[in-house]
Amino acid sequence: MLSKRVLTPSRPGVASRRKIRAPEPDPELNLGWNPQKVAAFEKAFWEFASHVRINSKEKGGNYPIIRGLYEGQKRFIRALFNGLAEDKHVIKCLKSRQLGMSTIVELFTVFWLGIHDGMLGGLVFDTGPHTAGARNRIKNLIDNLPANYKFPKVVANNRDGLSLSNQSRLIFMSAGVRETSSSGTLGRSEGLNFLWGSEICSWVNTEGITALKNSLSDNYPDRLYIWESTARGFNSWHDIWMEAKGNEIEEVAYFAGWWSKDDQRILRGTPQWKVYGIEPPSEAELRRMRHVKELYDFEIDQEQLAWYRRYIDPSRDRDDDEPEDGYAIQDQPWVEDDAFQQSGSPFFRADKLTVASQASKSIKYKPYRFWPGDSIISCDIQPSRTWKEVELKVWEEPVSEGCYVVAGDPAYGRNEFNNNSCAQVLRCYADAVEQVAEYTSAIIEPQQFAWLLWTLVGWYGSAHQSQVMTTCELNGSGEEVLRQYNITRALLRDGYLRTAAREAGINNIFHNGKMYVYSRSDSISTGHNFWWKTSSQLKVQMMDGLRGYFHNDVVTIRSYDALEEMKTIAREGDKIAAPSGKRDDRNSGLAFGVRAWEEHLRRHLARANRTREADRIRRAGSAVDVMALFQKNLLEDMFKRKAAGRQAARIASMQRPGFRMR
Repeated sequence: MLSKRVLTPSRPGVASRRKIRAPEPDPELNLGWNPQKVAAFEKAFWEFASHVRINSKEKGGNYPIIRGLYEGQKRFIRALFNGLAEDKHVIKCLKSRQLGMSTIVELFTVFWLGIHDGMLGGLVFDTGPHTAGARNRIKNLIDNLPANYKFPKVVANNRDGLSLSNQSRLIFMSAGVRETSSSGTLGRSEGLNFLWGSEICSWVNTEGITALKNSLSDNYPDRLYIWESTARGFNSWHDIWMEAKGNEIEEVAYFAGWWSKDDQRILRGTPQWKVYGIEPPSEAELRRMRHVKELYDFEIDQEQLAWYRRYIDPSRDRDDDEPEDGYAIQDQPWVEDDAFQQSGSPFFRADKLTVASQASKSIKYKPYRFWPGDSIISCDIQPSRTWKEVELKVWEEPVSEGCYVVAGDPAYGRNEFNNNSCAQVLRCYADAVEQVAEYTSAIIEPQQFAWLLWTLVGWYGSAHQSQVMTTCELNGSGEEVLRQYNITRALLRDGYLRTAAREAGINNIFHNGKMYVYSRSDSISTGHNFWWKTSSQLKVQMMDGLRGYFHNDVVTIRSYDALEEMKTIAREGDKIAAPSGKRDDRNSGLAFGVRAWEEHLRRHLARANRTREADRIRRAGSAVDVMALFQKNLLEDMFKRKAAGRQAARIASMQRPGFRMR
């Protein structure tokens, strides 16, 4: 319920002498949030902030916080209230270092507990000393508020927490930076309807995080859970952040870059400006500045750019083509994709991943779930009812005369960390590969995965004159997938399922499908096994191939999840892999499929001139376009004949009497 102590708006710096009641929520809204309620609370917060003074690192002691708020802090409060207006009660803040985000959250924590009677909150920092420091600052903040402001007083401050006179409590906890025998006890003792978790990047206590989440209320209308942290590689905080990115219905994901702190700039006319500020932005800097404007509607000026130049390269002796230090970018990222950096050398280019990730967000897909049944006859694919049920994403359904690769990577195929089974469907051209479908599941069995592969082969091969090639990882459970794949073919063609298959209309799913046959690159003989068996050397080969085609815009990846996996992959020595605990199943499936296209399909498609543009023109059916394509092919054919004629003439001239090779 709303407290009766919603504070009176007044002039900044002048304490209110009376109490007012908050607008009573509409009973028909089930005590939920609405624009009127949000407006009342936001106004009350800024009134509260106008009375708070802090000891500022930049401004000195007893400084009015309302006068020194940074752009990033103000944007955070705006994002929080905008989220509440949409009935979102979880906000996760990914931030650069030293932006004052902990200060603004600390201020908001005090406000939230003071304005709600009987709120039970939790504050979790990474270490005991950090938690103790926050406790002292919060108590001092409350004690120093004007007496006539009528804010609830601290009535208890002990090892169990801090209690206010309105019966609200704040429990102080430490997550710990290492696993211990009591790791899972975090959050088990109390049920909470408010939470502030800080610097989660330092929490190694994954069991405790799960317990903490389970202690949070799902129904209290005024619940609020704030998670904020800088990044430190692909850890638990990365997983928590990605939860917010993938759950826009219930959570707010807010990013604060280095540029959102107003005083991180080098002023014109200073000696530092002559070193860092005079040179105009490079093309790479302009690209980043434009990206910030597009994503966050913020224009970075030359003074701010000068500050960043000094931060990233104080000596100013770095080549323009030399890559920036990944850990420095992680501490002060331009965009959220910069924040999580992998140890070792990042394998895929960050700028390419950023562009592809942004594009993938606007591409619609059809969500499905695969129901395996007890045989391939009873397998079914149905539209998923909720986003949590989505296993198969389809960006493009089968088209006539299409050429496809279905590539699979069963769970635990290459190592014990790959606990997802993944299948990729790629549409192939002579000059391009496009991802058209992706399946991912952690619970499908090898036999069922074989049925899924046949289902995808049958679906994409059912279009008129289409062809499909299948490839899959053979390591781990892949051997069993291959065995079940072949058994299924035999049962449907010649076995006891033949009649049922004919009645179900799936007896001809093999007509346009063929299997990938692996052949060593240095072999002059035919391939030695079906499908693909990954070794360390082969993984380097296939991942290098995927990277090259992705960087050259030959491969189009539409899956946001696959692109997120790509961000975690790094090269350390002769090893290319995601960090421990992270997955690369989707990337492996893509790499298998691209390898099959390159080795077995591309030459045939090139000879038939089946490029992406040629296919577009053919399907468009415009007489002008078709004639243009016809003339283009005639022209290319003429150039080829002329080149062949010139080559023949050169060879003939070499064979004339008296001609000697030198």
